[in-house]
Amino acid sequence: MPAEKGAQLIADDILKEAKEKAEGIIRAAEKEARTLLDAARFGAKEEEERETKEAYARGKLVHDGVLAEGRMRAKREVLQKREELINEVFRGVEEELQAHASSKIYEEDIIRIAAIACKKLGQNDVVIRANRRDLKLLEGSKDQIARELGEGIKTASVSLGEPIQTIGGVKVRAADGRIEIDETFEGRMRREFKGIRVKVAKVLFEGSR
Repeated sequence: MPAEKGAQLIADDILKEAKEKAEGIIRAAEKEARTLLDAARFGAKEEEERETKEAYARGKLVHDGVLAEGRMRAKREVLQKREELINEVFRGVEEELQAHASSKIYEEDIIRIAAIACKKLGQNDVVIRANRRDLKLLEGSKDQIARELGEGIKTASVSLGEPIQTIGGVKVRAADGRIEIDETFEGRMRREFKGIRVKVAKVLFEGSR
C-alpha cells in the first residue's frame, strides 16, 4: 500500500473517531438545550401569555448558547486531532533525518551541503559550524571546499568553528561575523515549515471533512 494511502486511512480512522465524539457532544448539548427550552415553555402559567413568551425567548437564548458551545467543543476536538496527526508526521520526519545523519550517504552529503552553503554566502573567508561528528567529517575536506569556493581562481579560506547542537547540516558565516547562513536540518525545517505543513495536511486530510 502506498505511504500516502496508508496515511490517509490512518487519518480517516482517527478523524472518524473524533467526529463521532464531536457528534456526541452536539447531541448532549441539544438534549440539554431542549430540556431547558421545555422548562421555559411550560414553567409559566398558560394564561400569562406575555410571561410565557418572555420565558420562551430566554429559554431559546440558553438553547442557542448551549448548542453553540457544543458545536465549538466538537470543532476543537477535530482540530486537536488534526494537529496531533500533523505533529506525529513531523516527529517521524525528525527520526528519519536522525537516521540519515548516521548513514554512510550522509558523510558525502555533509561535504556537499557545506560547499553549497559557502558558495551561497558569497564570501571568500568563511567559518563552518556543525555538530561534533560532522566537524570531524569536514576537517579533511576544508581544502576541497576552499577550492570549490574559489573556483580555482580566487584564494578562499575555510575554517571550522565551535560545534553546535543540530541533527545535521551546517551554519556558515563570514569570518567577520556579519553574515550567516543556516543550512542545518532544523533551520531549513523552520524556514519551510508553513509550506511543508500545508503539504502534510493535504496528504492526510484530502477529502476529509
